[in-house]
Amino acid sequence: MTLLGLPNAGKSSFLNKLVGCDLAIVSPKAQTTWRILRGHVVRPGLELVLVDTPGVQEGSKALNLALARNAIRAVTAAKEGRETVAFLVDAKDLFERLKAGKPAALEAIPRVLEREGIRLPLAFDLIPTLNKSDLVKKPEDRARVEAHVVEVARKLAAAPKPCLWVSSRAGEGLENWITAVSALFPQVLPGALFEQDTLSDRNVRDFAAEYVREQCFLQLGEELPYSTAVQIGNFDEKDPKIIRIEAVLHVEQESQKRIVVGSHGSKIKSIGTRARNRIETFLGRKVFLGLRVKVSPRWAREESQVKRFGYAE
Repeated sequence: MTLLGLPNAGKSSFLNKLVGCDLAIVSPKAQTTWRILRGHVVRPGLELVLVDTPGVQEGSKALNLALARNAIRAVTAAKEGRETVAFLVDAKDLFERLKAGKPAALEAIPRVLEREGIRLPLAFDLIPTLNKSDLVKKPEDRARVEAHVVEVARKLAAAPKPCLWVSSRAGEGLENWITAVSALFPQVLPGALFEQDTLSDRNVRDFAAEYVREQCFLQLGEELPYSTAVQIGNFDEKDPKIIRIEAVLHVEQESQKRIVVGSHGSKIKSIGTRARNRIETFLGRKVFLGLRVKVSPRWAREESQVKRFGYAE
C-alpha cells in the first residue's frame, strides 16, 4: 500500500506509528523524505507493506524532479499491481489555507502526475486519509476539509473510498484505519509477505545514511539540508563489539562546508553524535561513526549526481 501526499503531510510519521518503530526519518522541515521506504505492518489476519514516498512537488531542480518521480513510480507500481493508495493530507494546514482563502496546494498532485505522463483518474482503491484529526475538531470544519479532499481525490482515482480521520501524533483513528484497509485485502497467513521480525526491505547501510541526513535536517538551517547528500563509504561489521561506519556529507559550496563543520568541528561532531546514537538504537550494537564533508558543486542540480547518491529510485 502506497502513501501519497504533499511534502510535510505526515507520511513518515504515519508509517512509523503503524510499524511501531521509528524507521523513517522525520523533521519539522518539508520534504525530509527523499527515498522510497517500505515498512512492514502486522496485525491479526493482516500483513501490509506500507510504502512511504517523497512528497509530490513541482520544483524544476534535478533533485526535486527525482523526488517527485520516486513518488510517481510508487503510485504506478500500485496501479499495475492493483494495490491501494492512501492519499495522506495535513488536514490542519488545509483547513487554515481554505479559511484564509489561500491556494490549497493539493491540486499540484494531479498536475505533477499528468506532467509525468500518468493518465487520470487511475483505477485503483484510494483512501483519503486526513491527518491531524486532533487539531480539526468541529464538524463544519471537517466537512469543509473533506469536500476539498474528495474533489482532488476524484481527479486521482475513479471511485475514492470515504475519508478517514487519523492523528499520527495523538494515535487517534489508527485502528479504524487498519480495519478499513483490512476489508480491502484478503486475510493472509503469518509470514506470507515477509518474515515476521523484519521491519523493512532496506539494508542497514541505507538506514545509517538516512539517520545522518535526519540530523542535518534537525541541526542545520532552513535551506542547507536540501543541499546535503549523505554517502556511506565504509560499513564494517567484522568486529563483533562495534560496527565501524564512514560517511561523507556532500554539499554544493565551500561556504556550506564551513557551516556543516562548524567552529572547531562543533557542528559535525554534534551531527555525528546524535546520528550515532540513533544508529546504535536501531542496530542494537555499538557504532563508530566517522563523518567528513566534501564539496560536490551543483550536485542537487545534476541528474547524474542525484542518481550517484541514490536519490533517484
